Amino acid sequence: MDIFDAVDHVTQAGLASVYLLYGSEIGLFDWFCDELIRNHQVSSMLRFDYQEDGFEPAEMELCSYSLLGDRPLVYVRNATAFTPEGRSGPDADRLAAYLEQPVSGRTLVLSVPSDKLDERRRVTKLAKRHAVIACPVPSRDRDAMVRLERLARSKAVVIDKDALAELWRRTQSLTLAMNEFDKLRAYAGGGPITRDHVLELVPMQAEDSVFTWIDWAVQGQVASVFEALDGLARQGYDAFSLIALLARQVRLMAFAKGAANLEQRAKELGVHPYALRTAARQSARFPERKLARLVRVLADAEWDVKRGRLAPEVALNLVLMELAHAASTTPRNRAQ
Repeated sequence: MDIFDAVDHVTQAGLASVYLLYGSEIGLFDWFCDELIRNHQVSSMLRFDYQEDGFEPAEMELCSYSLLGDRPLVYVRNATAFTPEGRSGPDADRLAAYLEQPVSGRTLVLSVPSDKLDERRRVTKLAKRHAVIACPVPSRDRDAMVRLERLARSKAVVIDKDALAELWRRTQSLTLAMNEFDKLRAYAGGGPITRDHVLELVPMQAEDSVFTWIDWAVQGQVASVFEALDGLARQGYDAFSLIALLARQVRLMAFAKGAANLEQRAKELGVHPYALRTAARQSARFPERKLARLVRVLADAEWDVKRGRLAPEVALNLVLMELAHAASTTPRNRAQ
Protein backbone atom coordinates (compact mmCIF):
# COMPACT_ATOMS: atom_id res chain seq x y z
CA MET A 1 0.00 0.00 0.00
CA ASP A 2 1.19 3.52 -0.82
CA ILE A 3 1.53 5.80 2.21
CA PHE A 4 -0.61 8.55 0.65
CA ASP A 5 -3.37 6.05 -0.18
CA ALA A 6 -3.11 4.81 3.40
CA VAL A 7 -3.73 8.32 4.78
CA ASP A 8 -6.74 8.74 2.48
CA HIS A 9 -8.08 5.35 3.56
CA VAL A 10 -7.75 6.28 7.23
CA THR A 11 -9.67 9.50 6.63
CA GLN A 12 -12.53 7.56 4.99
CA ALA A 13 -12.59 4.31 6.95
CA GLY A 14 -10.94 5.07 10.27
CA LEU A 15 -7.85 3.69 11.95
CA ALA A 16 -6.53 0.16 11.68
CA SER A 17 -5.02 -1.65 14.67
CA VAL A 18 -1.48 -1.91 13.26
CA TYR A 19 0.56 -0.14 10.58
CA LEU A 20 4.02 -1.25 9.50
CA LEU A 21 5.97 1.39 7.56
CA TYR A 22 9.26 0.54 5.89
CA GLY A 23 11.61 2.12 3.35
CA SER A 24 14.34 4.71 2.80
CA GLU A 25 12.04 7.74 3.05
CA ILE A 26 12.13 7.86 6.83
CA GLY A 27 10.69 11.38 6.90
CA LEU A 28 7.38 9.91 5.75
CA PHE A 29 7.13 7.86 8.95
CA ASP A 30 6.69 10.95 11.15
CA TRP A 31 4.54 12.61 8.48
CA PHE A 32 2.14 9.65 8.53
CA CYS A 33 1.74 9.87 12.31
CA ASP A 34 1.33 13.65 12.17
CA GLU A 35 -1.39 13.25 9.54
CA LEU A 36 -3.31 10.88 11.78
CA ILE A 37 -3.24 13.50 14.53
CA ARG A 38 -3.97 16.39 12.15
CA ASN A 39 -7.05 14.59 10.81
CA HIS A 40 -8.28 14.14 14.41
CA GLN A 41 -8.02 10.36 14.23
CA VAL A 42 -6.04 10.40 17.50
CA SER A 43 -5.39 13.12 20.07
CA SER A 44 -1.70 12.57 20.77
CA MET A 45 1.22 10.23 20.25
CA LEU A 46 3.69 8.31 22.41
CA ARG A 47 7.05 7.45 20.88
CA PHE A 48 9.27 4.46 21.60
CA ASP A 49 12.49 3.16 20.06
CA TYR A 50 12.58 -0.62 19.58
CA GLN A 51 16.37 -0.79 19.63
CA GLU A 52 16.60 1.12 22.91
CA ASP A 53 13.35 0.21 24.68
CA GLY A 54 12.36 -3.12 23.16
CA PHE A 55 8.60 -3.67 22.76
CA GLU A 56 7.54 -4.08 26.39
CA PRO A 57 6.98 -0.34 27.24
CA ALA A 58 4.90 0.11 24.09
CA GLU A 59 2.92 -3.04 24.84
CA MET A 60 2.18 -1.85 28.38
CA GLU A 61 0.84 1.43 27.00
CA LEU A 62 -1.28 -0.34 24.38
CA CYS A 63 -2.80 -2.68 26.99
CA SER A 64 -3.54 0.05 29.54
CA TYR A 65 -6.71 2.13 29.70
CA SER A 66 -6.96 5.76 30.72
CA LEU A 67 -9.72 6.91 33.07
CA LEU A 68 -9.86 10.13 31.05
CA GLY A 69 -10.55 8.26 27.84
CA ASP A 70 -7.35 9.46 26.14
CA ARG A 71 -5.93 6.72 23.92
CA PRO A 72 -2.84 8.07 22.18
CA LEU A 73 -1.25 6.61 19.08
CA VAL A 74 1.74 4.39 19.95
CA TYR A 75 4.65 4.79 17.56
CA VAL A 76 7.62 2.37 17.72
CA ARG A 77 10.53 3.34 15.47
CA ASN A 78 13.56 1.25 14.44
CA ALA A 79 11.60 -2.00 14.63
CA THR A 80 14.56 -4.13 13.62
CA ALA A 81 12.69 -7.36 14.42
CA PHE A 82 11.45 -7.23 10.80
CA THR A 83 14.94 -7.11 9.22
CA PRO A 84 17.53 -9.86 8.62
CA GLU A 85 19.87 -8.10 11.07
CA GLY A 86 17.25 -8.05 13.82
CA ARG A 87 17.61 -10.39 16.77
CA SER A 88 15.10 -12.91 17.99
CA GLY A 89 14.27 -12.93 21.67
CA PRO A 90 11.66 -11.88 24.23
CA ASP A 91 10.90 -8.55 22.53
CA ALA A 92 10.37 -10.18 19.12
CA ASP A 93 8.14 -12.77 20.79
CA ARG A 94 6.13 -10.04 22.56
CA LEU A 95 5.70 -8.18 19.29
CA ALA A 96 4.61 -11.34 17.46
CA ALA A 97 2.06 -12.10 20.16
CA TYR A 98 0.65 -8.57 19.93
CA LEU A 99 0.44 -8.71 16.12
CA GLU A 100 -1.46 -11.97 16.43
CA GLN A 101 -4.04 -10.37 18.72
CA PRO A 102 -3.83 -6.56 18.86
CA VAL A 103 -5.83 -4.60 21.43
CA SER A 104 -9.15 -3.40 20.04
CA GLY A 105 -9.50 0.36 19.78
CA ARG A 106 -5.77 1.08 19.97
CA THR A 107 -3.39 1.87 17.11
CA LEU A 108 0.24 0.80 16.84
CA VAL A 109 2.56 2.24 14.17
CA LEU A 110 5.85 0.43 13.58
CA SER A 111 8.61 1.78 11.32
CA VAL A 112 11.64 0.10 9.76
CA PRO A 113 14.33 2.21 8.00
CA SER A 114 14.97 -0.50 5.41
CA ASP A 115 13.81 -1.09 1.85
CA LYS A 116 13.30 -4.80 2.48
CA LEU A 117 11.66 -6.86 5.19
CA ASP A 118 12.76 -10.34 6.17
CA GLU A 119 9.89 -12.37 4.75
CA ARG A 120 11.01 -15.48 6.65
CA ARG A 121 10.43 -13.99 10.08
CA ARG A 122 7.26 -14.81 11.97
CA VAL A 123 6.70 -11.16 12.92
CA THR A 124 6.76 -10.17 9.23
CA LYS A 125 4.23 -12.83 8.31
CA LEU A 126 1.97 -11.70 11.15
CA ALA A 127 2.38 -8.00 10.20
CA LYS A 128 1.08 -8.78 6.71
CA ARG A 129 -2.30 -9.50 8.27
CA HIS A 130 -2.42 -5.75 8.92
CA ALA A 131 -1.48 -2.64 6.91
CA VAL A 132 2.06 -2.85 5.49
CA ILE A 133 3.12 0.40 3.81
CA ALA A 134 6.22 0.85 1.63
CA CYS A 135 8.02 4.21 1.67
CA PRO A 136 10.68 4.00 -1.08
CA VAL A 137 12.40 6.91 -2.81
CA PRO A 138 10.26 7.73 -5.90
CA SER A 139 11.80 6.23 -9.03
CA ARG A 140 10.24 8.75 -11.42
CA ASP A 141 10.45 12.55 -11.26
CA ARG A 142 6.76 12.85 -12.11
CA ASP A 143 5.76 10.71 -9.13
CA ALA A 144 8.12 12.64 -6.87
CA MET A 145 6.54 15.96 -7.88
CA VAL A 146 3.01 14.70 -7.12
CA ARG A 147 4.14 13.53 -3.68
CA LEU A 148 6.07 16.71 -2.91
CA GLU A 149 3.08 18.86 -3.84
CA ARG A 150 0.92 16.91 -1.40
CA LEU A 151 3.53 17.08 1.35
CA ALA A 152 3.84 20.85 0.86
CA ARG A 153 0.05 21.30 1.07
CA SER A 154 -0.18 19.22 4.23
CA LYS A 155 2.45 21.42 5.87
CA ALA A 156 0.86 24.67 4.57
CA VAL A 157 3.97 25.43 2.50
CA VAL A 158 3.31 27.71 -0.49
CA ILE A 159 5.89 26.93 -3.17
CA ASP A 160 6.04 27.53 -6.93
CA LYS A 161 6.14 24.50 -9.23
CA ASP A 162 9.51 25.54 -10.62
CA ALA A 163 10.84 25.80 -7.07
CA LEU A 164 9.47 22.37 -6.20
CA ALA A 165 11.08 20.86 -9.29
CA GLU A 166 14.43 22.45 -8.40
CA LEU A 167 14.10 21.27 -4.81
CA TRP A 168 13.60 17.69 -6.00
CA ARG A 169 16.49 17.96 -8.46
CA ARG A 170 18.80 19.04 -5.66
CA THR A 171 17.66 16.60 -2.97
CA GLN A 172 16.39 13.50 -4.85
CA SER A 173 14.64 12.53 -1.61
CA LEU A 174 11.24 13.38 -0.15
CA THR A 175 12.77 13.30 3.33
CA LEU A 176 15.54 15.74 2.47
CA ALA A 177 13.10 17.99 0.61
CA MET A 178 10.74 18.12 3.63
CA ASN A 179 13.68 19.00 5.85
CA GLU A 180 14.20 22.13 3.74
CA PHE A 181 10.58 23.36 3.93
CA ASP A 182 10.84 25.31 7.19
CA LYS A 183 14.10 27.02 6.21
CA LEU A 184 12.72 28.02 2.80
CA ARG A 185 9.42 29.25 4.27
CA ALA A 186 11.24 31.43 6.81
CA TYR A 187 13.51 32.84 4.09
CA ALA A 188 10.52 33.60 1.83
CA GLY A 189 9.09 35.75 4.65
CA GLY A 190 5.51 34.60 4.30
CA GLY A 191 5.42 34.77 0.51
CA PRO A 192 5.57 31.85 -1.92
CA ILE A 193 8.88 30.01 -2.14
CA THR A 194 10.50 30.62 -5.52
CA ARG A 195 13.16 28.80 -7.50
CA ASP A 196 15.67 31.54 -6.60
CA HIS A 197 15.11 30.79 -2.90
CA VAL A 198 15.87 27.11 -3.52
CA LEU A 199 18.98 27.96 -5.54
CA GLU A 200 20.28 30.18 -2.73
CA LEU A 201 19.56 27.93 0.26
CA VAL A 202 19.51 24.28 -0.79
CA PRO A 203 22.89 22.70 -1.57
CA MET A 204 23.19 20.26 -4.42
CA GLN A 205 24.09 16.68 -3.64
CA ALA A 206 27.77 15.98 -4.30
CA GLU A 207 27.17 13.55 -7.17
CA ASP A 208 24.59 15.83 -8.76
CA SER A 209 26.80 18.91 -8.49
CA VAL A 210 29.81 17.34 -10.23
CA PHE A 211 27.67 16.09 -13.13
CA THR A 212 26.13 19.55 -13.48
CA TRP A 213 29.65 21.03 -13.44
CA ILE A 214 30.75 18.67 -16.23
CA ASP A 215 27.71 19.72 -18.27
CA TRP A 216 28.65 23.37 -17.81
CA ALA A 217 32.24 22.62 -18.83
CA VAL A 218 31.34 20.93 -22.11
CA GLN A 219 28.89 23.73 -22.87
CA GLY A 220 31.62 26.33 -22.37
CA GLN A 221 29.89 28.11 -19.45
CA VAL A 222 33.17 29.53 -18.18
CA ALA A 223 31.87 31.73 -15.35
CA SER A 224 29.71 28.97 -13.82
CA VAL A 225 32.53 26.42 -14.13
CA PHE A 226 35.15 28.49 -12.33
CA GLU A 227 32.72 29.72 -9.66
CA ALA A 228 31.88 26.11 -8.76
CA LEU A 229 35.48 24.91 -8.33
CA ASP A 230 35.74 25.89 -4.65
CA GLY A 231 32.53 24.04 -3.82
CA LEU A 232 33.73 20.92 -5.63
CA ALA A 233 37.02 21.07 -3.75
CA ARG A 234 35.10 21.13 -0.45
CA GLN A 235 33.25 18.01 -1.61
CA GLY A 236 36.57 16.21 -2.14
CA TYR A 237 37.13 16.65 -5.88
CA ASP A 238 40.73 17.69 -6.60
CA ALA A 239 41.95 19.10 -9.93
CA PHE A 240 43.27 15.78 -11.25
CA SER A 241 40.02 13.91 -10.51
CA LEU A 242 38.08 16.63 -12.36
CA ILE A 243 40.38 16.28 -15.39
CA ALA A 244 39.78 12.51 -15.33
CA LEU A 245 35.99 13.01 -15.14
CA LEU A 246 36.08 15.48 -18.04
CA ALA A 247 38.25 13.11 -20.09
CA ARG A 248 35.80 10.26 -19.54
CA GLN A 249 32.84 12.45 -20.53
CA VAL A 250 34.47 13.75 -23.70
CA ARG A 251 35.40 10.19 -24.70
CA LEU A 252 31.75 9.20 -24.20
CA MET A 253 30.70 12.16 -26.34
CA ALA A 254 33.04 10.97 -29.10
CA PHE A 255 31.66 7.42 -28.89
CA ALA A 256 28.06 8.68 -28.89
CA LYS A 257 28.57 11.04 -31.84
CA GLY A 258 26.81 9.59 -34.86
CA ALA A 259 25.89 6.32 -33.13
CA ALA A 260 22.92 4.73 -34.90
CA ASN A 261 21.81 2.76 -31.83
CA LEU A 262 22.74 4.31 -28.49
CA GLU A 263 21.37 1.38 -26.49
CA GLN A 264 23.58 -1.08 -28.38
CA ARG A 265 26.60 1.23 -28.17
CA ALA A 266 26.06 1.57 -24.39
CA LYS A 267 26.14 -2.24 -24.04
CA GLU A 268 29.34 -2.43 -26.07
CA LEU A 269 31.00 0.22 -23.88
CA GLY A 270 29.65 -1.16 -20.61
CA VAL A 271 28.01 2.13 -19.59
CA HIS A 272 24.46 3.02 -18.58
CA PRO A 273 22.26 4.03 -21.57
CA TYR A 274 21.30 7.26 -19.78
CA ALA A 275 24.96 8.28 -19.53
CA LEU A 276 25.44 7.73 -23.26
CA ARG A 277 22.22 9.60 -24.11
CA THR A 278 23.48 12.54 -22.07
CA ALA A 279 26.82 12.38 -23.88
CA ALA A 280 25.02 12.28 -27.25
CA ARG A 281 23.08 15.41 -26.33
CA GLN A 282 26.27 17.19 -25.30
CA SER A 283 28.12 16.11 -28.44
CA ALA A 284 25.54 17.67 -30.74
CA ARG A 285 27.29 21.07 -30.57
CA PHE A 286 30.72 19.68 -31.62
CA PRO A 287 31.88 18.34 -35.01
CA GLU A 288 33.80 15.05 -34.89
CA ARG A 289 37.18 16.69 -35.54
CA LYS A 290 36.78 18.97 -32.50
CA LEU A 291 35.78 16.06 -30.30
CA ALA A 292 38.82 14.12 -31.50
CA ARG A 293 41.03 17.09 -30.64
CA LEU A 294 39.47 17.45 -27.17
CA VAL A 295 40.04 13.75 -26.48
CA ARG A 296 43.75 14.24 -27.28
CA VAL A 297 43.99 17.44 -25.22
CA LEU A 298 42.51 15.78 -22.15
CA ALA A 299 44.64 12.65 -22.56
CA ASP A 300 47.74 14.85 -22.81
CA ALA A 301 46.68 16.81 -19.71
CA GLU A 302 46.31 13.60 -17.68
CA TRP A 303 49.68 12.38 -18.89
CA ASP A 304 51.42 15.70 -18.15
CA VAL A 305 50.07 15.73 -14.59
CA LYS A 306 51.10 12.12 -14.00
CA ARG A 307 54.62 12.86 -15.30
CA GLY A 308 54.91 16.01 -13.19
CA ARG A 309 55.18 18.30 -16.20
CA LEU A 310 52.14 20.36 -15.13
CA ALA A 311 50.55 21.10 -11.77
CA PRO A 312 47.00 19.65 -11.66
CA GLU A 313 45.43 23.09 -11.17
CA VAL A 314 47.28 24.53 -14.18
CA ALA A 315 46.35 21.55 -16.35
CA LEU A 316 42.69 21.84 -15.30
CA ASN A 317 42.60 25.55 -16.16
CA LEU A 318 44.13 24.88 -19.59
CA VAL A 319 41.65 22.08 -20.27
CA LEU A 320 38.68 24.23 -19.24
CA MET A 321 39.79 27.07 -21.49
CA GLU A 322 40.22 24.62 -24.38
CA LEU A 323 36.69 23.31 -23.82
CA ALA A 324 35.31 26.85 -23.62
CA HIS A 325 37.08 27.80 -26.86
CA ALA A 326 35.81 24.71 -28.68
CA ALA A 327 32.24 25.31 -27.50
CA SER A 328 32.25 29.03 -28.31
CA THR A 329 33.66 28.64 -31.82
CA THR A 330 31.28 25.86 -32.86
CA PRO A 331 28.79 27.11 -35.46
CA ARG A 332 25.21 27.06 -34.21
CA ASN A 333 22.43 25.62 -36.30
CA ARG A 334 20.43 28.48 -37.73
CA ALA A 335 16.66 28.40 -37.92
CA GLN A 336 15.55 27.63 -41.44
